[in-house]
Order: sequence, then C-alpha cells, then structure tokens
Amino acid sequence: MKTEKLIIIGAGNSVDEIYPIVKNNKSNIDYKVVGIIDDDKKYFKKLYKGIPIHIGLEKVKKFKDSKFIFGIGSYKNKNQREKIFKKMQLSKDFFPNIVHSSVILENNVKMGFGNIIYPNTSICSDTKIENFTMLTYSCIVAHNVKIGSFSLFGSRTSILNNVKIGKNVFCGANVLFAENIEIGNMSSIIFGSNVLTNVPSKKTAYGNPAKILDYV
Repeated sequence: MKTEKLIIIGAGNSVDEIYPIVKNNKSNIDYKVVGIIDDDKKYFKKLYKGIPIHIGLEKVKKFKDSKFIFGIGSYKNKNQREKIFKKMQLSKDFFPNIVHSSVILENNVKMGFGNIIYPNTSICSDTKIENFTMLTYSCIVAHNVKIGSFSLFGSRTSILNNVKIGKNVFCGANVLFAENIEIGNMSSIIFGSNVLTNVPSKKTAYGNPAKILDYV
C-alpha cells in the first residue's frame, strides 16, 4: 500500500473526529499525519497524539512533499472557510478526499477535492459533491444530489433526491431536505428542521416545516 504524509489544517475540536477517519480511510493510500497547522497561538508548542502543531497558515509552504486535509469545520468559521483556504495559496490538488471505510458510495458518485465523509454515511448514485465539503456522522444523500464547495452538514442529515445545495451552506444535525428543492449559497439551516421548499442565498431557515428567519 502506498504511504503519503498528511497535514491537517485546523487544530480545533474537529481534529478528534477527523484523525480516526484518516486512520480508517476508504482509499488504498495509507496516510500518515505528520503535522497540524493552525493560526491560533494557544496551540504554540503543543502536540496532538504526539503530532506537532505548527502556528501560522503560511507554514504550509514547508510541507511541499505532503498532502493536506482542510479540517476547519466549526459554526464560528462557517462563512470564513473559503477565505481561509485561499489564504494558504495551495492548489486544491493537494487535498485528497478522506472517506471513512464504513461509508457507502453507490454508482457514479463524483467528488472534487478535499471532501471529508464521516462514518456510516451513505451517498447514492449520480450525486456530485464539489470541494471541501464535510458530511458528518450517519448522513444520507439520495441520488442525483448536487452539493457546492465549502458546505458543512451535521450528523444524521438526510438529503432526498434531486436537491441542489449551493456553496458555503451550513446545516445543523438532524435536518431533512425534501426532494427537488434548491438551497442558496451561504444559507444556514438550524438543527432539527424539515426543509420542504427552496431557501434563498444568505438566509437562515428553521422549523417543521422550515421557515425563513429574520436574521442570518
């Protein structure tokens, strides 16, 4: 099996979730995490499971022989992820898809770069996921779904067939998306919502059925 070095971007709580996914990755590449990079100085000289944490995103330039995983996925940073990625000035080609071994991928599922798919998630046929999207624990994505880049989905989210989701979308846990709807860029869906109609860009929706709120 081929071995490659891997650097995780982001030293926050997501590391505890992402690290075991890397260790149980579905691909035929054995990724070895050799470093973690974060801008927060509170991690200075700290280690995670013996792995050194480097301060400053500009440090990525030191690891040209490594691949990277974009592990920044908190609600706090939900609208900053694309900006943070661009700050690193790295090609998306350096970011492999990290898919847990328990994930079910059906026919003709297409993914771009840097996506992270958590355990027990199922993705049905003819679905397309662009770049740097995170689908967390036990999500279900039906057939012919399109998901834009830098979107985040909480655990146990269900997306029915023919749904089109824009980029930089944040979705909390236990959300249901009805079939044949569109979710606009930079919108937010609060946990536990049943989304039955389209959600415009830069809007927040909540409830059963979900309604558009007056704040973002």
